[in-house]
Amino acid sequence: MRGSPRLLQVCNVGTIVGGTGACAWSVTRSLPGWDHVVACFGPWTAESRRWFEGGELTQIDVLTAEKVREARADVVLLHNTSVARVTEELPVPALSYVHSRCRFAAGDRTLACSRWLGDQLRGRVEGVLYQGVPQPPREEHDVGARDSGDFVVGRLCTPTVAKWPREALELTAGLARQFPGVRWELVGCPNGQRTAWNEATQGRVAFWEAAWEARRHFWRWHALVYHNPAITETFGRTVAEAMRAGCVPIVDDRGGFREQVEPETGVLCRTDGEFAEALGRLQSRDDWRVMSDTAMQRANERFGLERFGGELLRQFALAGEGRRRRDRICDRDGSRGKALPVGSRLRGDG
Repeated sequence: MRGSPRLLQVCNVGTIVGGTGACAWSVTRSLPGWDHVVACFGPWTAESRRWFEGGELTQIDVLTAEKVREARADVVLLHNTSVARVTEELPVPALSYVHSRCRFAAGDRTLACSRWLGDQLRGRVEGVLYQGVPQPPREEHDVGARDSGDFVVGRLCTPTVAKWPREALELTAGLARQFPGVRWELVGCPNGQRTAWNEATQGRVAFWEAAWEARRHFWRWHALVYHNPAITETFGRTVAEAMRAGCVPIVDDRGGFREQVEPETGVLCRTDGEFAEALGRLQSRDDWRVMSDTAMQRANERFGLERFGGELLRQFALAGEGRRRRDRICDRDGSRGKALPVGSRLRGDG
């Protein structure tokens, strides 16, 4: 008797904090009736192994047909997998999920994580699939924490210099001067930059280490502020998580953020003045509460794991149809068994 269907996912790096690892985790939780194997091109962190409990984690150098057979996979999901990493035709349908502009290996069906990215890839994808994200965990003492006390603004990014640019520091310094009643919390700020950020916020700041559990802070924050002119985010996973906790996003009017944030659920900003205007408007707790409730409702509908799982199943079915259609064509022209590797049929233009 056949057991549960098996999914093999392929990630770039073995960390659940940011990147494709976080999305792969969401996939495992969106398909609870499946068996899961998650491979990456490097070692897995201890934190990732703990949170992927129930799934099989493995490390590979390249993805081959034999690796797929060893995983006993019924379908393969490629996350931003380089075309150089898929060296031969895969024996089962493959869905390629593209998260950034890169030279990706395409599958029997290829999706972008946002319409903005799909437009950047100029027709090299066949659809769009927004990530599903978990509702952040909430601790007992966080319940009702936003109803009284200071207005709290947070920033959560991976602890790299590129994610904590000078422009974000200067924006924060200006906002801190204009709104002396605001308290700041920063997750992932590199140790070497904490003195500068402490000065920018006039000492009204708490620093937290980057960790999977750090999402719980969203329940205490009234707003999430994100500004980074050097990086256009294709999809704001952090924005989606914040909204699911009722934390209102005030973010750059760029990239995938435009598809996530609506006037009723957050604010898109192009100038420092617009960031200040948005933060000032939310100082009214009544206005903030209306936007917070709407943000949570919309995000639960659009970015919930149940919706994500249902859409993944539909896309897997379409990838299977694409594989069968291509096999029929190969049968007619006598090229069965001579098909090009998955990644050779379609490539991103990095």
